[in-house]
Amino acid sequence: SAYDSKQKATAPKQALQFLATGRMPTKMSLLKGVKVLDLTRVLAGPWCTMMLGDLGASVIKLERPGIGDDTRSWGPPFLKSKTKRGDDDDMSTYFASLNRNKKSLALNLKHPHGLHITKKLCTEWADVVIENFKPGTMEQLGLDYNSVLQRANPALIYCSITGFGPTGPLSQRPGYDVIISAMYGLMSITGSEESGPVKTGVALTDVLTGTLANSAILAALHQRNATGKGQRVDASLMESQLAGLVNIAGSSLNTTKFKTKRWGTAHASIVPYQAFVCSCGEALVIGAGNDVQYQHLCKVLLLGTANNDDSVDESRLLLQEDQFATNSKRVQHRHVLIPLLERLFRQRTRDEWLQITEEYSASNNGGAETALFPHGPIRSVPEAFACEQALHRDMVMEVEHPELVEPIRLPGVPVKYNSNIQASSLFDHEDISIPAGNKSDLLRMIPPPMLGEHTQEILHDVLDMSYDEIRELEIEGAISCWKRATEKEFDENMQR
Repeated sequence: SAYDSKQKATAPKQALQFLATGRMPTKMSLLKGVKVLDLTRVLAGPWCTMMLGDLGASVIKLERPGIGDDTRSWGPPFLKSKTKRGDDDDMSTYFASLNRNKKSLALNLKHPHGLHITKKLCTEWADVVIENFKPGTMEQLGLDYNSVLQRANPALIYCSITGFGPTGPLSQRPGYDVIISAMYGLMSITGSEESGPVKTGVALTDVLTGTLANSAILAALHQRNATGKGQRVDASLMESQLAGLVNIAGSSLNTTKFKTKRWGTAHASIVPYQAFVCSCGEALVIGAGNDVQYQHLCKVLLLGTANNDDSVDESRLLLQEDQFATNSKRVQHRHVLIPLLERLFRQRTRDEWLQITEEYSASNNGGAETALFPHGPIRSVPEAFACEQALHRDMVMEVEHPELVEPIRLPGVPVKYNSNIQASSLFDHEDISIPAGNKSDLLRMIPPPMLGEHTQEILHDVLDMSYDEIRELEIEGAISCWKRATEKEFDENMQR
């Protein structure tokens, strides 16, 4: 084939680095020049690579032709595609939330040419390779780090994300967030005694694992700058989950008297520190982390119940009773204090309590808006993103996608820098979408890709393939393209 002949006849072209557009020289890309090959799917791995992309790394997301990342089909809801080929072309919001600032290369690892391209990207292009296959899969593909990739690319950072770690009696088991949270403690302390064990509303074990993998990769890149050598990084859901138990783990490991239980919204060691239902049926969360904060809470309750003699008396008890004077005593007498607080909070609506608390804080804090004890309403997810503070901090971004009917709204980048960050692009001629109304540090963003949206461009720019070579690979089933450009369109695009 033309593809085979070219591989034998010519040395591979040195892969181009992804370049920033260069039209905003005052902006910077913290990870500019760092090239990431993303072989992961679902959540932990894509979360990790998205964070690298947010910082300006150039990320190629390798996906299975015709299927792609599992989360592409996880819906509804879906974002409607402009194509007329059917609902399979729509993009799930689940996928969109994890895959901005990446390019999609649809490639068949079971095809010899697809595997050859992957190996070439690993050994001649990538600074970082991230995968979350079951242990042993990369070895079966001939892409194992120790015997193949490290020898061919000694500077490579290779990150493997697994369920239980690469070794040990459970290493071959697939890892899923809900299973890990059940097996390793989180579910046993989540929920209430009445509800029984429950899973968290978001796959926090996956998110934590992806975040830890991201920081480990950054540390490995920092060391490589000094030594010139890469290394293997292993992250697992199990180890991340156990470490994430933090103070609960510390208590359990250091005393046999400590017994974990489900506290609902309450706290094992701080009282009061939980949600209270108000007269309107909505809840308010209170956190009195020290005795001074508790005293301020009592005074707010006294103000809020001033028109009810019985409630005023109960409010005074909160301050006068010695059994409530210190946190340790409040923990000991939780069974007395909490029912009393519950009765008092039912005297007013949630918004009334919030207003009273804010007015009290302002009058006792020189007019400042700083709260004198932690408190806040329980909001729905739409309410949380619509609140003034979230909007002020650019935690909602809207970006146009050339293949979707309507713009995508995505959570903003949660970490800000005093120097603005500019997402990298694959080609120096490429336009990167600027999120509407965005003032945040991520000034430019590559929208979440359609499956194989960038296959042709990547194979041309990174591996110097011609239109005919790419077309032949597609016919053979080694790759797929979202929209295959004609030869004329291909040449025009690549000559820009």
